[in-house]
Amino acid sequence: MLSFHKIKQQQKSKALEALKIIHSHNILHNDIREENILVNEKGDIYIIDFGMSVVTDKKKLFRQEEFELSRLLNRYM
Repeated sequence: MLSFHKIKQQQKSKALEALKIIHSHNILHNDIREENILVNEKGDIYIIDFGMSVVTDKKKLFRQEEFELSRLLNRYM
């Protein structure tokens, strides 16, 4: 789980890029929080639990979600 890790800028960048790829398919995760971010022993970050995700084309929501993820990850840098 994210709370047990210190992350680096490169990991944050990869996680944000992954979320942008998800958004490029018009999918909004809709539940970005600590419990839905996993880090494995190699330092790879995974966004999980798409149970609340929705299909949308509202770019403002995508930007807000990217900001939420960025802010969350900043707490662990």
